[in-house]
Amino acid sequence: IGIEHQISDRLLSETQLSTSKIDPTYNYTFVLGNNEFSNFDLSIARISLQWSPFSIYEIENDRAIEKKNGYPKFTLQLTQSFSSVFGSDFAFTKLDFRTIQRFTHGNNAVTELTLVAGLARGEVPLTHLYHAYPNNINKETILQRFSVAGLNSFETMYFNEFFSDKFSTFQFKHFFKAFKFSEWFKPQLVLISRFALGDMNNISRHQGITFNTLDQLYTESGFEINKLIFGFGLSFAYRYGAYHLPNFEDNIAFKFTFNLSL
Repeated sequence: IGIEHQISDRLLSETQLSTSKIDPTYNYTFVLGNNEFSNFDLSIARISLQWSPFSIYEIENDRAIEKKNGYPKFTLQLTQSFSSVFGSDFAFTKLDFRTIQRFTHGNNAVTELTLVAGLARGEVPLTHLYHAYPNNINKETILQRFSVAGLNSFETMYFNEFFSDKFSTFQFKHFFKAFKFSEWFKPQLVLISRFALGDMNNISRHQGITFNTLDQLYTESGFEINKLIFGFGLSFAYRYGAYHLPNFEDNIAFKFTFNLSL
């Protein structure tokens, strides 16, 4: 159950209440003292606030309509899981923050910076810890890993490779002015760099699955060429630094993108 409310012109809130029964599809056991859980129930309350202090709004039909998308934007989210409410097994708290800043240059190029941070405390199972938005399939060759690139995901980070109970990520994107070859062919080059840092307490609670934490800086960089044909483009990313893998090909992600303008 969720409800969204426009508190003021520039402050939007969303409140959610949920219950869930979770049975991981991978081998996983959550250990708390003498108790072991391979499946569990959760009852969660969540409140989110988005503040857009530099956007411009106008009232139309008693509603605040955003006329100018101003930056930076700030989002704060508090999540609370309650033990013994509707059969919930664990109690934990999470606090998440995100800010987005955009700079528009005179040549119609745009630079976008995104900072995300999160902190989880309490009896937090692996399913609700932070994984830094991985988007790479654990396959042998580059072409076998060919898939769809995300908007803010780490394209070279493999699923279930890293988990943290506190983490932060920073993303840099620079959108060049679209190259106008014709009215229908206007590809756009985007340069991207992403960074992630995190850590975890009580690693021994999580049994049956092998993973790393992000206690060293994770780095990847690459580029996208968007809108090549029918909104589709191509993405390339390379993983380097502390988590560079021994096999060169395992550090490369080659995918396609999709951008649709409405």
